[in-house]
Amino acid sequence: MTKSAQSSPEFSIAGADGEEQHATNGRVALTIYPDVSGSKLRKRNAIKHACTPRARREQWLYAELDGVRCYVKDEGARVHIVVTKQDLYP
Repeated sequence: MTKSAQSSPEFSIAGADGEEQHATNGRVALTIYPDVSGSKLRKRNAIKHACTPRARREQWLYAELDGVRCYVKDEGARVHIVVTKQDLYP
């Protein structure tokens, strides 16, 4: 895997679905404060360009609250955030 794909530490998540949850990788943090039980916070991991010399690991943080989804990726030099109602697999 490429060095840039390994530069951001992995996210850790504390809390349970439907309750206050907090995720951080030491540099980027996301917190959910739901007022109803319809929330969740997960990590989405993938290997992009698998079985090639360009193979790299990617991790996105995925949060959902009241049908709105937030995807967060720490790219080292910047943070990429997508807010949508679509189910994405970045």
